[in-house]
Amino acid sequence: MGGETPDADLIDIRRLRSFLTVAQEMSFTRAGARLYLTQQAVSSQVRALEHAVGTELFRRTTRNVQLTAAGRELHDRVRPVLRALDDAISAARELGAQDGGRTVKVGHTPTAAYWLLPCAAGLLDAGDPAVRLRTEEHTETGLRAAVAEGRVHLGVGLELESGVDGLAGHEVGGEPWCAVVGPGHPLAVRRRVRLAELAGYEWLTWPRSSHPGHWHAVHALAASVGGVPAVHETWLSVAHARLTAGATVMLRPVSYTAHPLLGLVALELEDAPMCRYTAVWNEAAAPPDLAEVLSALTGAAERLARLGLAEAGAGR
Repeated sequence: MGGETPDADLIDIRRLRSFLTVAQEMSFTRAGARLYLTQQAVSSQVRALEHAVGTELFRRTTRNVQLTAAGRELHDRVRPVLRALDDAISAARELGAQDGGRTVKVGHTPTAAYWLLPCAAGLLDAGDPAVRLRTEEHTETGLRAAVAEGRVHLGVGLELESGVDGLAGHEVGGEPWCAVVGPGHPLAVRRRVRLAELAGYEWLTWPRSSHPGHWHAVHALAASVGGVPAVHETWLSVAHARLTAGATVMLRPVSYTAHPLLGLVALELEDAPMCRYTAVWNEAAAPPDLAEVLSALTGAAERLARLGLAEAGAGR
């Protein structure tokens, strides 16, 4: 039985991480930037993984990168395995550092990872190096459940509904929305538009079942625009294809411009309304170092508020 999968023992974990990062970014260049590697190094690692697995994992063209069926299967099976490995390593580090550092487990919705959490972690490191953030990604509903059940100390999310599930909430700041369209969209050549100009196009939003706060926020914006646009729910994996192929629009926080998906265009909104970030925690068990973490999150949001679209897009 032990000899059925000998190749698995020869696969370098770094190659799997490179593969997962490319699958998330759909770009070897952006994956390299996240991993602090060159595009060539990431491509080499993925090709080595494909050779070890024995099949192509990505279809590459001059315009885009797409997962093959085998690539999607590997992605779906490997991602939770590496996440469990990271959790195990983090837990071991926590036990080894009990006499020194203090770890705060922070759950977050995806957009909080664009700017807010990395910047907050940097501010914490500069102000109180003993406090560390251990982060994990959730949907909005999954995040509230994780906080309520004590699986994370603190939850941070964009347009996160608080005051539910017995959770306390604190608004840490906000940032402007931007509009994301495909390269063939009639507005793609503009780069800068007014919110009312989006009224004639279909808007996309995350599903209400998984991200109710975001869903309500987008619908409220749509209602404020003359000639109310149609708003349809979609998942991230489908949104990219729909934006690329049609005259659709998706509202994202301006910090999205630091991590745009391949082929999509971020449009600055001249009259951009603000979206808000909220931190939530269990009222019955306030997390350790709550004040310090909230202060760092607020400081990160204030720093972003001082920057424009170009600065946010240039990275942290």
